[in-house]
Amino acid sequence: MPEWIPAAQESLRRLAGPLADAFDVRALPGEDDRFEIYAQEGRTVLAGTGPVAVASGFAHYLRHVARGEVSRWGDHLPASAPPPGEPLSATSPYRYRVAYNITVAGYTTPFYDWDQWQRELDLLAASGVNAAHLTLGQEAVWLEAFGEFGYTESELLAWIVPPSHQPWQWLNNMHSFGGGTTRELVERRAELALRVLARMRELGIRPILPGFSGTVPGRFADRNPGATVIRQGLWFMDVAGPPRPDWLDTSTPHYAHVAEAFYRHQHERFGRSGTWAVDLLHEGGRIGDTPLADAASGVERAMRVADPDYLWVVQAWAGNPRKDLFEACDQDRMLVLDLTGDAWRREGGFWGAPWGFGILPNYGGRHGLYGSLPDIAAAPGELAGPLASGELVALTNMAEGVHTNPVVWDLFADLAWTREPVDLDAWLEDWVHARYGSADPDALDAWRLLRSSAYATWGETASMQEGEEEFIEKLSDFKVYACTDSVFAATPSLTADQASAVGPHRLHYDPAQVEAAWRLLLEAAPRLRDSDTYLHDLVDVTRQILDDRGRALAPHLAGADAQRRFLRLIDIQDRLLATRPEYLLGRWLRDARRWGADEAQSRQLERAAKRLVTVWGGPDSAILAEYANRNWAGLMNGYYRARWKTFFEEGAMDWNAYGQQWADQHADYPAEPCGDPIEIALEIFNADL
Repeated sequence: MPEWIPAAQESLRRLAGPLADAFDVRALPGEDDRFEIYAQEGRTVLAGTGPVAVASGFAHYLRHVARGEVSRWGDHLPASAPPPGEPLSATSPYRYRVAYNITVAGYTTPFYDWDQWQRELDLLAASGVNAAHLTLGQEAVWLEAFGEFGYTESELLAWIVPPSHQPWQWLNNMHSFGGGTTRELVERRAELALRVLARMRELGIRPILPGFSGTVPGRFADRNPGATVIRQGLWFMDVAGPPRPDWLDTSTPHYAHVAEAFYRHQHERFGRSGTWAVDLLHEGGRIGDTPLADAASGVERAMRVADPDYLWVVQAWAGNPRKDLFEACDQDRMLVLDLTGDAWRREGGFWGAPWGFGILPNYGGRHGLYGSLPDIAAAPGELAGPLASGELVALTNMAEGVHTNPVVWDLFADLAWTREPVDLDAWLEDWVHARYGSADPDALDAWRLLRSSAYATWGETASMQEGEEEFIEKLSDFKVYACTDSVFAATPSLTADQASAVGPHRLHYDPAQVEAAWRLLLEAAPRLRDSDTYLHDLVDVTRQILDDRGRALAPHLAGADAQRRFLRLIDIQDRLLATRPEYLLGRWLRDARRWGADEAQSRQLERAAKRLVTVWGGPDSAILAEYANRNWAGLMNGYYRARWKTFFEEGAMDWNAYGQQWADQHADYPAEPCGDPIEIALEIFNADL
């Protein structure tokens, strides 16, 4: 029996619960990931080339045979697991199926404990993921490596930002924020990272760890004479945002020495990786007079010294990576992740380097029904040529947060197992039947309407708000597309039409169609009320209805009646969201606080967590205010409603200062759901809102 079989069996048991006893797990030969599902002597055989293939086979079985689903947004497990009538099989044409934008470590998982990580990794495997970014605990490498170059522990702990914001420090965007961190917190996160990495390796999910990009703490050259260090300016193209950390020229011997220490400590702490993410000039930055080719060569040499079998993972985003980078490096040792699935079209690929096709279905983990199901379903047709040429080797979902829009996650995950375009009509029918355990006609009609409205297109390229022309010009390489977020979260104004500075200012669909879909979902309530997945989706769609009604009221907020109705919409949305665990500010803050070793540290982590989803960071991050806004119970009333009420009564004020003050104040918010979502949805249906 292959050594991975027990890991696959345990993952199946965690996912399937008592249904796991109905399955036999077997191994298939071969290097390409594939699975087979068939009946044998009254039982179901899940055969695969590894744990990811087996878990994916189980998810495929649930969808197409038993009519069930496991997901981040509720499970629907059938009462029994009958053997399939006909054998089922699939082979992935993609060498890598990559999870996570690096920002997921801030917008979704920064405060996960082991139970949450264990569940998340099983769900990744069931979605076919066999590689994933992980920054958890890696700050320990900074602490130990830079300690060899003249820094005290206290200096480094102040330089390293809290867990909620660490992804952006790894991307060279910020430093020295939020009171830093502590040795105790670093060690606890490193300990959890060891468990997560061990489980990833058991399941066959390749960890992509952060490599050394040249980011160094301040005054490095003072402590290391002769080092070439370049100040980096502000985060966003040196126009806006917090100051970046300094950059040590990666073409120099000093960089090679620090990189050796970095990779040595990473290996000693976390085991062999060999797969590293490094992005030079991410959303700005400077390399001075150093040619990009030389800077890239230095990064590559350090990786090769650390592991001759290295793989360098880079992001295609905002004009990067550039041709001269590829010309300087061994392309066969690179993997380019095209975050939006658009960059590859400019040059017909990436100058011969292997690459992955991606989607970016949300910014900041914002809520909002969003994602182009037709474009995702049709993607394999467009990708057939690059796949056949051997240059396209990966798929990657680059959502900045992974807690929204289950239909988008599931459809894109299914692309991992096909070379052919997906019949979206048939797929949606199967998905609804499996997600709710019933081929309910009203639910299916509701999703057909959602498919043709909220999920029909990626929408228009977003614009920035007035007065940010220089910022727009600097970001000309960005294709910025996203859902139109909640006007409830917008900075109070009589002209408010969007919360974040990055995003469209109007809906990309007819809200009447979403209202019609919502009514159909409500019609299904008597039949589906026991389905946890249905309850999640009902709350999500009802949330969107309230957001859209608030948007319709926004142009009229000079009137007292419109103001009253607007605040009432926020009130009832807060009550609605409180019925589901996925929509609770209190759960986010509880998870943050429990990482604290004492009350002072718990408060510090709480403050950083509150900032991320409101003002984002300190006053120097004002451009990012509401970038990661959330439709969460507690946040709706405790922050957004209070802010709007203040505006209606007192007028405009310094809203960033208002948000900073709110983030600093401790308040208790429920961490457990309460109330009946169907009752509240029906109340909304029957009310004059």
